[in-house]
Order: sequence, then C-alpha cells, then structure tokens
Amino acid sequence: MSSRNINELLKDKRIDEIVNPRLVQGTPEMTIEEAVTKMQESRAGYMVIAKKRKVVGIFTENDVLFKIMGKKVDWKQPVSEFMTKDPFVLRPQDSVGQAMDLMAEHRFYHLPLVDDKKELAGVLSVRTLIRFLAEFYPTEVYNLPPNDQVSETAEGG
Repeated sequence: MSSRNINELLKDKRIDEIVNPRLVQGTPEMTIEEAVTKMQESRAGYMVIAKKRKVVGIFTENDVLFKIMGKKVDWKQPVSEFMTKDPFVLRPQDSVGQAMDLMAEHRFYHLPLVDDKKELAGVLSVRTLIRFLAEFYPTEVYNLPPNDQVSETAEGG
C-alpha cells in the first residue's frame, strides 16, 4: 500500500471507529492512593479525572513515576495536585491521523475524548492505535525487517 493511501486512510478513519470502550476515570478529590489502586485493579496506565462529566485532568503512570515516587508525598493527598491539568482532548469524530500527530508531537499515551457538550466520552490509547495499525497492515507489520541489526564485530556483540 502506498504512503498516499495510508495518509488518506488515517485522515478518513475516525477515532470512534477504532476506540476501545474501556475507560478508567476518577474525581479530583480522590486520593493518590485510591487513584493508583483503581489504576492497578483496572490494569491501566491512566485515569481520566472528571468533574460533573467535564475533563479536568489526566493522571498517568508517568505522573506517579516523576511527581510522586522517591519524594515525600502523602498518598492521602488529592490526585488533583499531581494530575496533568486541562489535558489536550479530541472528539470521537476526529481523525485517527490527527490523534497520532498529537500523540507523537507531545509524547502522549492517552487522550481523553469529549463530545460536543465537552463531556467525557472515552479515551484513546496508543495501544489502541497500535492494534488498529497492526490489524490493518498485518502482513506488512509482521514482515518488517529489523532495523540496524548488522553486527559490527565478528562475535556479534
């Protein structure tokens, strides 16, 4: 498939055609401990933080790793003090290509989705995008040659 066709597909394919209905969400008042426990139980690396169905933040495993771990943080503090406030959001009707561009540019792994009333409507994860691309191009993905796998030494080390 040519790159022109791939670009057209990504422009035309809507997020709501590929998104996984799973959504892990919490409130700004939750404690860090409650949020992390819920993320663990859900086996998720994120939690969308919403208040009255409006997205006010996102709390991710990176927030835990870089803002909490190794620091003297009381795990009873509200998650709102450590979440990423007012995250970028997209609509389910936006294109997969737009989502991929936004995720790549800002190094996001999860994007909250909102409806026309700006209310939480889901989440798009990079894992969902990878599955979509792998399913759409299974032969191409599975048969890609490894990159830079040429050994510089006779031992291969």
